Amino acid sequence: MPLLKIDDKEIQVESGTTILETAIASGIEIPYYCYHPALEVVGSCRMCLVQVEGMSKLQVSCNTFIGEVHPDRKVNGKYDMVVYTQNELVVKERKNILEFLLLNHPLDCPVCDQAGECYLQDYSFKFGNAHSRFEEEKRVRPNEYLGSQIVINHNRCILCSRCVRFTQEISGTSELFVEARGYNSKIAALEDKPLDNLLAGNVADICPVGALLSTDYIHKNRIWNLEQKPSICQDCSVGCNVDVFSQQDQIFRLTARENQDVNGYFMCDIGRYGFHRFEKIERISHPMVRNGKSFNVLDWDEAIKKTADLIEKSKEKTAGIVSPFHTNESNYLLGLLMKETLGYLPPITGEEITFPTKFRISADRSPNLRGVNDICGDLVKDFTSIIKTRDIRGLYILDDGVDRKLDDSWKDILAKMDFVIVQSYAMTELAKSAHIVLPGLAPFEREGTITNDKGRIQWLRPSLATKGDSKPDWEILMLVRNALHKESEYFADLGEVIKKMGDQFPNYSGISLFKIGTQGMALT
Repeated sequence: MPLLKIDDKEIQVESGTTILETAIASGIEIPYYCYHPALEVVGSCRMCLVQVEGMSKLQVSCNTFIGEVHPDRKVNGKYDMVVYTQNELVVKERKNILEFLLLNHPLDCPVCDQAGECYLQDYSFKFGNAHSRFEEEKRVRPNEYLGSQIVINHNRCILCSRCVRFTQEISGTSELFVEARGYNSKIAALEDKPLDNLLAGNVADICPVGALLSTDYIHKNRIWNLEQKPSICQDCSVGCNVDVFSQQDQIFRLTARENQDVNGYFMCDIGRYGFHRFEKIERISHPMVRNGKSFNVLDWDEAIKKTADLIEKSKEKTAGIVSPFHTNESNYLLGLLMKETLGYLPPITGEEITFPTKFRISADRSPNLRGVNDICGDLVKDFTSIIKTRDIRGLYILDDGVDRKLDDSWKDILAKMDFVIVQSYAMTELAKSAHIVLPGLAPFEREGTITNDKGRIQWLRPSLATKGDSKPDWEILMLVRNALHKESEYFADLGEVIKKMGDQFPNYSGISLFKIGTQGMALT
């Protein structure tokens, strides 16, 4: 392996690695704009220039590869390559590059949505000149709507071409290109082909400056006001890793979080904007019992007692409905409560979409169908048959939430039940049919584990605070189980449920939230 020296640091790397990649991995800062690890290297921004001993000119570090050198040609008889990132020549050229990039850039940082997470701001402060020598009038162009909720501010664009390469290499749709040459160059969409693909929101994420903006977020908030929390997208069974940005229990945006075993660097627009459907729902935040055509509010002790009494009276005639929208722990505890009398509603499906880089959107639009099948065994898919053969008179349902629309056959089934108990966060069709409603948590409030369709278990973390008197779904089920069976094992926290679940299902043994971490882990 070649031996490299960057400034005063000796690093041994694999042959064929670039200087920039080596520096990033070693914690050495080399500024860059056009480079992105998922995109083709073009070296157009020139920001990552370094000096390499033995080479006459400064080199673009993102496109300069390290290779083993013949012993007679090694620098100082020891190093395959010696690189300087902070000497006088490199520092001077960085200032010149930044001055050039800022010639036509407006001084609109106070109103720019990228402020606070802008590479241009950061690098200007760290590496740039305090003043510009440009005295001519700046070039001013109007904003343009490119499509798919993306607007371009041409005045801020530094032509790094990340967005163009994204549509060519990642989405494979090629809507964006660099129009004209020289001073007149700009990013544009084809006249008869606006930006229109389900990965389009990523171009705003990867833009290093405030040029590409999502209309969903423009002038909504400031990054320093938002709380950022890691989570998992719950809009299909791929389980893309995301960051949730919120303030005062309101989500303002979702962005992709890197996980090379799941989604790489990107996410689809279905998951990116899907959180809006939870903003105007009729939220359930207190236990309720039916009183004619309306509901009365209960306290939790009374609600748990009434629920246990209904199940106790029916015993073998009560069935549970697990949900691929709930965590493994909630489905597991409902399985313990109902033994083998389990089923689930018909899967919610869409179109399976695969992009050129193998990024995909699953046809299964639930986050945890694999987990349901792993944890609850061979469920009866045609649940209508078990209702007839076992004379089921009561149902305990984990509600899928606002994504579920009931068909007529299930409406008839619910109407014939002596009682229906529903755990839900919203007043859905299922909740409206219930005799008792127990308020669980909404998707961005839940914590637990979910298993994607490739068998990777991931930690679903809460991004928002619990509403009203709502409780975690696993905790509600534990309280009902303990009310029915006083001698049953009590789980004090989620970790104990995960451990017990692992004892019963070998594939899930030895798992803990600490081991799962932010990247998840493959099941054995």
